[in-house]
Amino acid sequence: MNDKATNLRKLLMEPDILVLPGIYDALTAKIAETVGFKVVVMGGYSIAAAKLAQPDVGYLSMSEMAEAVKVINNAIDLPVMADGDTGYGNALSVRRTVREYEQAGAAAIIFEDQVWPKRCGHMGGKEVIAPEEHAQKIRAAVEAKVNQDTLIVARTDARSVFGLDNAIERGKRYLAAGAEALFIEAPQDERELECIAKTFPDVILIANMIEGGKTPGLTAGQLQALGFKIVFWPFIRQVSFIMIKA
Repeated sequence: MNDKATNLRKLLMEPDILVLPGIYDALTAKIAETVGFKVVVMGGYSIAAAKLAQPDVGYLSMSEMAEAVKVINNAIDLPVMADGDTGYGNALSVRRTVREYEQAGAAAIIFEDQVWPKRCGHMGGKEVIAPEEHAQKIRAAVEAKVNQDTLIVARTDARSVFGLDNAIERGKRYLAAGAEALFIEAPQDERELECIAKTFPDVILIANMIEGGKTPGLTAGQLQALGFKIVFWPFIRQVSFIMIKA
């Protein structure tokens, strides 16, 4: 049983927002642990940059991402939130992804509703699948869990394609399908962040503070005041600054 998944759930019950640095290998994970972070997030953006020096446009396979989870998890005692991309196929592929990521040590897995090959959430030109198809993937992920403490996170990229209202409706469907946390990617101003938080007052909400992205750069305190529970700082330069200030 993955005690790190259990630990993540305990941390989510604490009052403060969780600040997660984006890490991409054992060394950056170890540094994050040493300076005092409680959880880390492994994203396709940083893995693609570190392994391939390429943008996050779907170059990495599921097996490469699962191996990255394993290397990072083995280096630290912290829970690892892992990017499952689109699940690398249909609902059956999602089931395998969950099993592989759990075996690698992931405490939480994020699945997004983009068309494969996906793109970084703050890039243009994205496409999303039908919401019922992603809801099916989320149900498959929940059913596939061996450890019931593994957190399944639903991400939608529909804001940039169909607008905020569509993204919110998708979020409702994905939560109804069994997701326990919601990540609406790339809201474009503070009003939109506030709208998301008011719509989902009792949900574990995730914000992504990507430098130069579409979402305004708020502090962890500001996001907590709005109602968010987790914030990612995925860029290496951002993480370095947070580590220095920690």
